Amino acid sequence: MKLTKILGTTLITALTIGAFTACGSSEETAQTEVKETVQEEVKKEQKIEAVKETAPAEPVEVIEEEPARDLGGRHITIATWVDVLEPEEKSSAQEEALWEWRHEMMEKHNFTIEEKAVSTWNGTLELMTTSMLAGDPAAEIFHVSSSFVSTVIQNNLAYDLATLDSLDIDHWKWDEAATGVLTRGDSVYGIFPDQTPGNFIFYNKRLFEEAGLDPNLPYDLQASGEWTWEKFEEISEKLSRDVDGDGINDTYATNTNSALYNSAVLSNGGLIVSMDEDGTFVNNLLNSETIEALEWADQYLKKDYDLAPKNWNGHETLFITGQIAMIMHDKDKLLLFQDMEDDFGMVAFPKGPKADKYVFSGTGAGWFIPNTYTKEESEDIAFAMDIWASAPPGYDAEDDWKMADYKLFRDDRAVDETMAMTKEKDGVQLDYRLVFPGINLNDLNHQMMYENKTVVEAAETIKPVFDAAIEKANADK
Repeated sequence: MKLTKILGTTLITALTIGAFTACGSSEETAQTEVKETVQEEVKKEQKIEAVKETAPAEPVEVIEEEPARDLGGRHITIATWVDVLEPEEKSSAQEEALWEWRHEMMEKHNFTIEEKAVSTWNGTLELMTTSMLAGDPAAEIFHVSSSFVSTVIQNNLAYDLATLDSLDIDHWKWDEAATGVLTRGDSVYGIFPDQTPGNFIFYNKRLFEEAGLDPNLPYDLQASGEWTWEKFEEISEKLSRDVDGDGINDTYATNTNSALYNSAVLSNGGLIVSMDEDGTFVNNLLNSETIEALEWADQYLKKDYDLAPKNWNGHETLFITGQIAMIMHDKDKLLLFQDMEDDFGMVAFPKGPKADKYVFSGTGAGWFIPNTYTKEESEDIAFAMDIWASAPPGYDAEDDWKMADYKLFRDDRAVDETMAMTKEKDGVQLDYRLVFPGINLNDLNHQMMYENKTVVEAAETIKPVFDAAIEKANADK
């Protein structure tokens, strides 16, 4: 019995020891296998890293910056009749950026440029001619008024800009209408930065409200395509008011202005002088759309809608002081209204029955490089001129002009709706009668305004004078 217990205990002990021995052996084997697996993975990663380190690097293309164009310290003058000076205090971030960029470009390309008043508006052509004949042009670029641009081209004074590589003549910064009239065949003799258009109606919102009219009515009519001569006249009647009942109007719709005749012609889809496909000027004085427009303007001015200023230059004062509710003007007179107490809006001149869109006018003035400069000199001048006419980075997108205009107007609709139409293709109609001398519309208009002649009588009287001026302009081309 005792022996049996001893043998049983010994057997159990042996089995237990065997079991523990077996377990220990399995764990060691598992640990060894895991260790070997990890070592193998590390070796693989090391091999991959080694391959990465030894693999040839992708070739890096080094682009060397082209050296900046050097204009050799040249000073360039744009001869004009109004100084364009850098203001000591900039009015906006855009203006700050413009002058900063101009200085940066002048330093980078080693030149200076200025737009300087060296003559009167009707004197730059003479200065250009006389200084070129003397062999020493008074400026590298001449700003010539629209009345004299044909003379510049006819007398072969200007360099053909189409032959230069430093200008993109088709860029939107250059006025399309001006380029068109300064082109002869494949040659482009002048260009001009996007010009200030005309043929607008500014209106006083307070006077509209006091007359019982919605101050946004002109904008709404313009947007719907219903801003017409008829609506303009209906509104004019309501704006011409005798407030105190003394039989005399205290406020008038607009000012007495002979320019109404030509604005009416343009707004009816007409031109007193047009240019055909061959570049020939044509007299349209007796065309149906011209006569219709002149007759409408004439009957309008014979009603009690307009007030004459006390002096020839008093039109703006009538508007600023609230004596008239509307004034026809170019956009360049906008600065005169900046301190005006009343809010104002700006729309296109209303359209006539023959027109399918609103019409804005352009003048056709130009910048010209004298042809006495060499090709190399002209390239440098054109390069600098392009910089001067450009907007700075950050403000050089096609619609960035709005940022500056928003600061000038009292409402956004003048910019987003009215001015936006002037930026469309063919948005500005060049008034061709302005691009050569000899046609003074007051010779026509004053016959109707002050001599009591009918439109047809006045037109037939002055037509031979216009014919002679147009014939000369065509002969000189």
